[in-house]
Amino acid sequence: MLKYLLLAIFLGFIPAATLAQRPDEATRDLWDTAFVQKRPEGKKPAKKPQPVRYRVVGKKPLTPAATPAGPPAVVGVTIWRLRPSKTADDQAVRQLIYEQGEWTPERVNGDEPLSEGSRVQLTIESPRAGYLYVFDREVYADKTYGEPYLIFPTLAINAGDNKVSAGRVVEIPSAQDKPSYYTLKKSRSDHDGEALTVIVSDKPLSDLIIGRGALKVSADQFNSYVAKWGVLTQQLELENGAGAAMSKAEKNAALGKGALTREDSLPQTIYRVLAKPNQPLLLTIPLSIGAKTELANEKSTPEKEQ
Repeated sequence: MLKYLLLAIFLGFIPAATLAQRPDEATRDLWDTAFVQKRPEGKKPAKKPQPVRYRVVGKKPLTPAATPAGPPAVVGVTIWRLRPSKTADDQAVRQLIYEQGEWTPERVNGDEPLSEGSRVQLTIESPRAGYLYVFDREVYADKTYGEPYLIFPTLAINAGDNKVSAGRVVEIPSAQDKPSYYTLKKSRSDHDGEALTVIVSDKPLSDLIIGRGALKVSADQFNSYVAKWGVLTQQLELENGAGAAMSKAEKNAALGKGALTREDSLPQTIYRVLAKPNQPLLLTIPLSIGAKTELANEKSTPEKEQ
């Protein structure tokens, strides 16, 4: 079993139509050919690329043999935790929090528990063009789930526009939301965390009628998506990425002021989704809530429509 897969190559070196035979090369292809090469080229000459290393989360890495026909399907996710700003932080990415000064988003490993009271944001990028949907459910100690809510898209954010494509970043909550972050807070003693289920579909989901806030959906409706599109996924974490502050390019992309290019930072977490060609991608992002911090009294969830 390989615990770590070395993914150090120069961008653009691997042919786009070829899946390598060794597990490390196959995994490398996920972020290079299937992710980076789908982004637009930058306006400035590309700098000499730095080696990139991702580690596989889980005990059994997926192999090329497990991949259905067609190119690998991947989705990039970065969890950001807000911390008090430092002098070196770019002014463009700082957020002013009422009576508490400026705060800066920094990367968090996708498999890292988050303290209760942490202020968090997510950014999502899909190299496959389509329509993005994000559902939130509470997770309890007995492994059961709370009611599902559609938290993206909403009419309050870009009038409900939920199109995604390579380099185009969706920020949740949006800068248009008040507050523009979630504060993790337990709703009851056995509330262990949140499960964010992401769907990227080639076509809009016609059975969802969005409103201005988060939309409660029935368990049957949500479970039907999981039954139809739930498949094996593989999670990869960018090594030495956690703790890095959000860049100006990442913030601008989240604000819709441009797209990330091949020279910009990669997501902290990449999910490989073993979906069949033309099948919607479905994956679940776990957010585990740990011990309390001094921020535990903040509001934790967006307004939900009944």
